[in-house]
Amino acid sequence: MGRTGWGAIFAFLVVVTASCSGGASAKPSPSRDINDARPIARAVGEILLSFSAYDYALVGSLNGERIRAVNTDRYATIARAQALVIADTSTKIVAASVDTAGPIRDRLVTLADALGELRKDTLAYADARTPDALVRVIDDVAKSWSLLRTLQSLLKDDGTLDKLTARGVGMKVTASPSSGALVTVGPFAGAAEASDRAKELGVAWVASTESPFVVRASFKDRASADAAAGVLLKQGTIAIVIDQTSYKFARSGVAPDVELWREPERFLDARAGSRRIAMTPNASHVAIGSDDGFVAIFTNDGVLRALPRFNAGVNQLVFTDDARFLFGGGQTLVTWVMPRPSDYVGAPMRLNSAAQSVVFVPRAYAFAASSAGDDRGIIGGRAPDGAPLGAPFPIDVSSSGAILSASDNGELFIASQIGANVELRVLNVGRERDTRGIVSIPGALRAFAVDRAGFWAAIVTDVGTFRVAIKSPDPSRTITKVAPPGRDVEFAKDGTLYVLEPQRLTAFATEGAAAKWSAQLIDGRALVVGLRPVVLDGTDRLVAFATQDGAADQLAPVGQIQDLVASRDGSWIGVIADARRAVLFHLQ
Repeated sequence: MGRTGWGAIFAFLVVVTASCSGGASAKPSPSRDINDARPIARAVGEILLSFSAYDYALVGSLNGERIRAVNTDRYATIARAQALVIADTSTKIVAASVDTAGPIRDRLVTLADALGELRKDTLAYADARTPDALVRVIDDVAKSWSLLRTLQSLLKDDGTLDKLTARGVGMKVTASPSSGALVTVGPFAGAAEASDRAKELGVAWVASTESPFVVRASFKDRASADAAAGVLLKQGTIAIVIDQTSYKFARSGVAPDVELWREPERFLDARAGSRRIAMTPNASHVAIGSDDGFVAIFTNDGVLRALPRFNAGVNQLVFTDDARFLFGGGQTLVTWVMPRPSDYVGAPMRLNSAAQSVVFVPRAYAFAASSAGDDRGIIGGRAPDGAPLGAPFPIDVSSSGAILSASDNGELFIASQIGANVELRVLNVGRERDTRGIVSIPGALRAFAVDRAGFWAAIVTDVGTFRVAIKSPDPSRTITKVAPPGRDVEFAKDGTLYVLEPQRLTAFATEGAAAKWSAQLIDGRALVVGLRPVVLDGTDRLVAFATQDGAADQLAPVGQIQDLVASRDGSWIGVIADARRAVLFHLQ
């Protein structure tokens, strides 16, 4: 819609309204302005804030930055979604402006016109991905912010709108034009041939991946481009030279951390075959284990600190709560001293089979790991320096092994299958020489978790999902079936229990068995709990939920996901994507 489009609509609406009115007398001209335009102004502010944040992130990506950055495909997805929001908001502006007159109405109409231009240019960039289209979007956003602030000056004070505006205009994105020229060679029969030709011509040449398959290079001026084309002509290759305006994009000002929490904040490229990720409590360091036994240790900002190698694939990794040690491996597990380990320390822990559960026990400052076995399962213990723990370690369990959990009080909780029931036991590591029984739950063990205070336990069997008050004088009297058999269970810091079923995530408060809220899923496969519960729904879809009401926010797609973890402080979510990179999300 052109810049006068909304004005034409309003004029048409006024004429239609007048012509359709009954009686011979003419309808009086509108004598009142829009009573309260603040709700619409806030809606416009939300739209513009989203554009400011994603423009900031796109420019970062175009400049090769990897923090607070989104690629063009993701930007196009967001842009198309915002175009729909603009259309809906513009309809509301039309409805609010009918039969009104005054300065607020006039400024709102002008703002609607600007939003129409923003929508048009946004869709143009989403389709073509050209720099000039992005420049128009950036200019449209800046103009719309200015118009919104002009409108805001006529409205009653609105703290929410003030914050939206201040934050949005604080994100600075600029585009500086410069003249240049583009040299094009081709077309070629296919992408492979174009790619080969680009490699022959040098690093400055880029092959297109879609038809027409050509090779292009940018030059700072026409003379340089003509000279390059002349050299190619002498070699028997015809090249086309066209003038072009190039842009240098830059960003500054307020970083949109809050607005971009659904987007990855860090990408860490690792080895092919990466399967396991672990983070220090505040995600200052990230460890990535791969099938070939390498453990890549990065800082949060992507600096590779160490690359120790293990003698087999790594399927378990866990840090101490002070980030000084890392424990991990497969059937054999070892301890590395952070932050730049070159080799393990202490005695390796050799289990009967691949480790099925590994935990760090706070306060006791120890690691524990369990595995199944042909005749019996086993639980091993190690101090962070790799020294074996004394009695009762190693602890024998049933041949199916055990799932472990730990409280912040130095307690190691052990859930293991005994006959037709799951037996829950506890050990105060370093203070007791034998485990103590707590409760027995019917069914075959599927999942198990304990809250940090060591007060609540949740056990999933094929019979159902049960919650137990394990510090009660008689825990067996507190056994409550809260849900059908689930796939996973986790506790939040406040004791809220989250139960993951294939098609549902349910939250339970600490009091009573009634659900606090429930949210639908497609195929829930994994669950972690940080500042929000986050579910892997299917193989590549991450969904975060609000703790109060279960409102869902889908995180940006990053590929096929092999592992999902949360940092101990709850601020970060880490995943392994496409078996070759770690991706970190900063929750808000």
